[in-house]
Amino acid sequence: MCDQHLPQLRRLAIMYGLAVCTEHTSWAGAPASIEGRLPLTTNRLRPADVSPSMLMREVAASVGHDDWGSRSFVEPLTLLVDSCRASNRMSLVGWQVLRSVARRHLRNRLDIRGYLQRRPEAAQRPLGSPLVITGLPRTGTSLLHNLLAQDPRHRFLRLWEALHPLPPDNGHGLDEATLVHKAEQWLGRLFELAPDFATVHPLAPHGPEECDRLLQNAFASQHFMDMFDAPAYADWFCRCSLEDAYADYALQLRVLTREEDADRRWVLKSPGHMGHLDALLTTMPDAVVLHCHRDPGEAVPSYASLIDTVRHPHTDEVSPLEVGTQALQRCETALSRALETRAATAGRTFVDVSYPSLVADPVATVADVYQRLGLSLEPAVEGQMRRWLTENPRDQGGRHRYDPERFGLPPERVRAAFTDYRERYASLLEERL
Repeated sequence: MCDQHLPQLRRLAIMYGLAVCTEHTSWAGAPASIEGRLPLTTNRLRPADVSPSMLMREVAASVGHDDWGSRSFVEPLTLLVDSCRASNRMSLVGWQVLRSVARRHLRNRLDIRGYLQRRPEAAQRPLGSPLVITGLPRTGTSLLHNLLAQDPRHRFLRLWEALHPLPPDNGHGLDEATLVHKAEQWLGRLFELAPDFATVHPLAPHGPEECDRLLQNAFASQHFMDMFDAPAYADWFCRCSLEDAYADYALQLRVLTREEDADRRWVLKSPGHMGHLDALLTTMPDAVVLHCHRDPGEAVPSYASLIDTVRHPHTDEVSPLEVGTQALQRCETALSRALETRAATAGRTFVDVSYPSLVADPVATVADVYQRLGLSLEPAVEGQMRRWLTENPRDQGGRHRYDPERFGLPPERVRAAFTDYRERYASLLEERL
């Protein structure tokens, strides 16, 4: 790796909010006390330096304590690093990003534990009966999430909270204004690096964000298997039980729950929940799951395009056909597990949401969801939802364009893999409003 790659490294560093230096030094010489400062190494890069034990020592030294709580996160972190190394496709940028991302999530863990040392009662705050939006990737979960977030009776995870899951009284001198400012900086740098990112996943500092970011602090996240070429990690994530990770997830939600949230209902969202509804419902047995449905022939190729977009900077070689196969297999596994959980938990509340209906008439679809939940859609809330739709028209950041054939995912191949699902939920895959 020569100096011509340093601008690319700087851009990726900007994306992840790093303070970086560019002198030619090894990672081992990095000042561990400065979170996120990574020397952009060239000929002396040592991927072996990305080890969980080393990262944990560095972050603990920076924070000033090593109370990690449950160490269940060490296994997936180790597997992620080892899997990236075994694939032998990780770029220099990828190793730099993996190291910085791991440090950030490790720091979040220690900051949360530090907060709980001062406020142990926070671990007992009730979560009530949260609404959890999920579905295969690219099935309208973000649209539904944003609409439900317009209801003041709902409590959603804001982007600035998702990045640093600490309440304003966190003891680190990071009040809400500071945390919001950090999120604004992070977002500005992200869009500077990747101006087209908004076409795939719109973001705003105060806007609702995927709760998957909380699972990332346990290193149990669909995000990692999409971003990095880590087959062993992806296989583990798709097939394992994540009860420990979801216990951490619920704990972070309790930490973020404030007194003024007592009468508000959490509205959470992540496609990553699809394959792990068993763990989610074990951890939060009163949760209500809103399951979004879209024709897999459309959703799976769109998901493959998303993987292709986020993986390219981190991988020396990305095969579109491999990405397509991965997207198809992951969606098959996640959907199969979700339907198994639904069959085994018939007493749970599941509400099915049609993507075609949601896109055709978003407010009417939300009104239907409310009716099935026994809720009323107040005129003022409906008005706010319509204002949000006017201010955030579909494809305002540009249309997400992709060629399914590039990923080896013609609609007939994908639909053949989901024949049973398509027959069972046919009414939800066609416009019905």
